[in-house]
Amino acid sequence: MKIEVAVPVGASTKERGDLLEQLCSRLLKAQSYAVETEIRFTATELDLLCKHKVSGKRIYVECKAWRDNIDANVLKNLAGTMLFQDYDEAWLISTAEFGKEAKGFVEEWQRKPKELSGRMSFYNPSLVIEALVNAGTIKSSPSDKAEEAAGSSNAIGDWTLSVTPFGDFWLVTILSGGIPARVIAYHARDCQPVTDQQLIKNLQSIDSSLRDLEFVPAVGLKNHAEKQDREQLVDVVQVQYADSWSDYRPSRPQDFVGRQKDQDRVFDLFKDIIEKNTQTRVFSFTGDSGMGKSSIISKIVHRSKNIRNRAKYFVFAVDVRAAATPSYVYSALLRCLKSAQHVGFGDSSVAITITDASNPLNSPSIRDYLASVERKEQLVALVLDQFEELYSKPELYDVFERARSLLLSAAAMGGNLCLGFAWKSDSTTHNEHPAYYFWHSLADYRFTQKLAPFTDPDSAAVINIFEREIGQKLHTDLRHNLLVSSQGYPWLLKKLCIHLYAKISAGIEQAALLENKLDVSTLFDGDLAELNHSERACLNFVAQRAPVDWFEVLEMSGAEALNSLIHRRLVIKSGDRLNIYWDIFREYILTKKVPAIPLRYLPVTDFSSIYQVIKTLSSEHPKSVTEIARLANFSEGTVQNIGTDINIFGLATRESGEYLLAADQAPADMLKILRAIRQKFTKHAFTLTLKDKPSNTLILVDDAVNSLKEIFPNNNYAEKTWRSYTIRLCRWLEICGFLSRSDGGWIYRDKGDVVIDRAGQPGRIKRGIFTAATSPAIALDTLKWLLDQKAVGKKAVLPKGYRNGVTVLSRLNLVTTASTDFVPNAVRLEKYSSLLEALWTESGTEPTLVEAVRALEVDPNISGKDLASHFEKKFGLRWTTATQHRHGHALRQWANWLLDGKQRSTIPPCPGRG
Repeated sequence: MKIEVAVPVGASTKERGDLLEQLCSRLLKAQSYAVETEIRFTATELDLLCKHKVSGKRIYVECKAWRDNIDANVLKNLAGTMLFQDYDEAWLISTAEFGKEAKGFVEEWQRKPKELSGRMSFYNPSLVIEALVNAGTIKSSPSDKAEEAAGSSNAIGDWTLSVTPFGDFWLVTILSGGIPARVIAYHARDCQPVTDQQLIKNLQSIDSSLRDLEFVPAVGLKNHAEKQDREQLVDVVQVQYADSWSDYRPSRPQDFVGRQKDQDRVFDLFKDIIEKNTQTRVFSFTGDSGMGKSSIISKIVHRSKNIRNRAKYFVFAVDVRAAATPSYVYSALLRCLKSAQHVGFGDSSVAITITDASNPLNSPSIRDYLASVERKEQLVALVLDQFEELYSKPELYDVFERARSLLLSAAAMGGNLCLGFAWKSDSTTHNEHPAYYFWHSLADYRFTQKLAPFTDPDSAAVINIFEREIGQKLHTDLRHNLLVSSQGYPWLLKKLCIHLYAKISAGIEQAALLENKLDVSTLFDGDLAELNHSERACLNFVAQRAPVDWFEVLEMSGAEALNSLIHRRLVIKSGDRLNIYWDIFREYILTKKVPAIPLRYLPVTDFSSIYQVIKTLSSEHPKSVTEIARLANFSEGTVQNIGTDINIFGLATRESGEYLLAADQAPADMLKILRAIRQKFTKHAFTLTLKDKPSNTLILVDDAVNSLKEIFPNNNYAEKTWRSYTIRLCRWLEICGFLSRSDGGWIYRDKGDVVIDRAGQPGRIKRGIFTAATSPAIALDTLKWLLDQKAVGKKAVLPKGYRNGVTVLSRLNLVTTASTDFVPNAVRLEKYSSLLEALWTESGTEPTLVEAVRALEVDPNISGKDLASHFEKKFGLRWTTATQHRHGHALRQWANWLLDGKQRSTIPPCPGRG
C-alpha cells in the first residue's frame, strides 16, 4: 500500500505542507505526543520537535512526503541528529517506501543493543496506515467492496491512501488487460464509495501518480469496464524488418553486416548482469538518422534466439511510433514479460499483471516473476526503438514520461531485467526539455553505443550482398562509385544500391549506369515524380503529421492513395500509426533538404602531385593510367592513387579505367582547382571537428590525431599511419585556407579562400617572422586605395608608405600577386562586413602576432625591445639595437590593437596614423 499527499495542480507549497503537517499530527496525537517546535516546513518535508504529554520524553521527528524511495543517507542523518542533539528518540514518518540501502540500514540498526535500537522508529507507508487505522482516524482499505464492484479480485490493482484538501480517500486501480486503466475511490473514514461526480473530478485533478488514469464511480463499474476494455486493448508493435533485401525497412538479420563490437558489447552486458558483475541495467544505441539503429536492434533480437543464447537471453523490441496513449509502454512491458514466460523464462505459474500504476516493476507479480528469472540465471530485455518520437511530439509527452519512469525504475531496481532504447542523436533537444534532463540523468546507469559510419570493409560487404541479389559482379568503376558516393553512411549506401538494383532488374546494362550521378536528392525526386497528385498529397500529409493515426489518413486521402504508398514502401504502418519509411526522406519531403553528409575521405597525396596529373588530362579525350603515368612521370600505382583523390574531389571522372577532366575544370587552372578542392574540404568531417573547437585554440599534432580517430573509430591504423594521415590533412587545410600554423601546431581560422602562395609547397608556410613593416592604420589605408585602383602594377610608384602596406597585406593574404600586378583578394574580403574587420581578423591568425599577443597577456608592460629580443632568439636573428627598437615597437603596436579588440569584444580603430 502507498500514501500520497496530493493537492490540485498549481496549489501552493503551503497547501501541500499543511496536509503533511495534518497527517503527521494525527499520527503523533494518537500516541500522546504534542508538537513543541516546528523546525522546518516545506511542501514535502517537515521536521518537528515533540514532547510526550505524560512522560515528557522529547523526540525529533522527520516527515517526508516524497514520491521517490527514501535512501540510506536520510536515515544516517536522522541517527546523527538524534545522537548529536541527545534527543530521547528520533522518528521518520514517510509516505515513500524505503530503498534497498535504507532497508539494509534499518535491519542493521535493529540489531544494535536494545537501549540504542529502541531510540529510533521507522514509519514506512504500511506502518503509517496501520497506526492511523489503530487510532481510528481511517478504516482499512475496502478490498471486498472493490472486488465486488470490479467483478473479480484479479481486476484489482494496488491501493493508495490519498491525503487531499478534499479529505482522505482510498484509491484503487482497476486493471484492464493486465495493466491499470481506471481508478475508483472510497472515503477513508467509513469506506463508502465516492459517487459525487464533482468530487470524482476533483480527485482526478490532483497531482497524484494516478492522475493519468480515468477516475470513475464504483457503482456501475462492471458495465463501464466492459465498454472501456474494448477501447483499452493496445496493439504492441514489435520492430519490423525488411521482407526482402530491396525493402527500405531495417535490414533482414541475414543481410546485416558489421557492427560486431556494438553487438558483442550488448551481449557482454547481458552476461555481466546474470553473473552480477555490473550494476548497469540500461543500454542505448545512438547515432544520426540512417545509421542503422533499428537494424542492429533486429539483429540483436535474432541473435538472442540462436542455439547458444536462446535459453539465456530473451530480447523483445518494440516500435514506440505505434504509441498513442501512455498505456502502450506498460502494455509493451507486460507483453515482453509474458512472451518471455511463454518460451520458458522464469516461473510459468506466476500470473503477471501490473498493479502499481506509478511503478509497474514494484507490482508483486512482476517482482515475483523477475525473481524467478534471476533464480534460473536468465535475462529478459525490453528495447524501445525510435525513442525520440516520444519527446518530439507534444501529444506523446505522457507516453515519454511513462517510458522515462520505466527506464529509471529498471536502472534503480537491479535484477535480471534489462532495458534498451534507440536515440537519434541528430534530433534537436533544448537543454530545458525533460528529454535532455532524462538523457543526462541516465548517464550513470547506462552504457551507450554510438553507431559510426561503415568502414570500407563493411560497405564492401553490403555491396557483396547487392551482387548476390542481382546475380552478377558489379563493374569495377560502378562499385567504386558506390563506395565513394555513400561515404560510409548506411542509409545512403542502401538507397544507392536499391536504385541500381531497380535499374539493373529492369534490364539496363551496367555500362549505361556509369555516367549516372549517384546523388540522393535526385533519387528522392525520382521517388516523388512517380506519384500522382492524390498520392503526393497523402504522402505530404503523413510527413507533416507522422506518426499519424491510420483512420485520420484514410479520412483525408482515401484508401487507394494510401495503399499505393504502402505498397511502394514509402509509407510504413506501425500498429494503427503511419510513418514515412525513413525520417531522412520525411525531412526531404518537408524541407527539400537532405542531411549534410560530411566528407570522410583521407587523401593519399598532396596538391603538387594532383596538379601534375590534372595538367595531363583533357575534358574531351579520356586518358589511360599508362598514358598519364608517362606524361606525369609517375608510376602507374601512383597515378591510381592520385586518380582516387581527383575523383573524390570532383576534378575528374573515371570510366573503364580511363580518366576524363571534369568539364567545369577545363582548361586546367591552379586557382580554380584549389577552389574546387576547398569546397570539398569545407564539408570534410575533419574540418568541421576543428571548426567546433573554441576560437584561437592551438591545435597540436596529437590533438589533431585524436580528432581524426574520433571520426574513424573503427579504423585500426598504426600510430605512425594516424600521424601521417593527420599531418597530410592539416597541410591540405592550410592550403585551402582553414588552418594557420602557430607554435608547433595550428589555429583554425577560415580565411574564406585558398592560399595561393602555399599551393604545391606545403612545407614553405610563413616560416619567417612577420616584421610589421607598417602600422595597422597605414595597412588599412593601403587596402582601401588598392580596392579603388582594382589592380596596381608591381613596378608602379605607390603613395608614401603604401609599398610596406602592400607587403603586410600580401603576408595576410588580403592582397594577391598576379604576374605583373598587386590585386585585392576579393574572394577573401567578401566574407567580412568591413575592411577593418578583414584586417583585424586576418592579422589575428598571423603566428608571429598570435605569439606577441600571448606575450602581452602574460606581461602587459613588456617593452618593444624585450618583445623583439624574444623573436630574435626564436628565429636565430641578429638585429642591431635600432632594428630591435623598430620591429619591437611595430609588433607591440599590432599586438596591443589585437588584444584590445579581444578584451572589448569589438574592433578598435587602427593605430599608427600620423
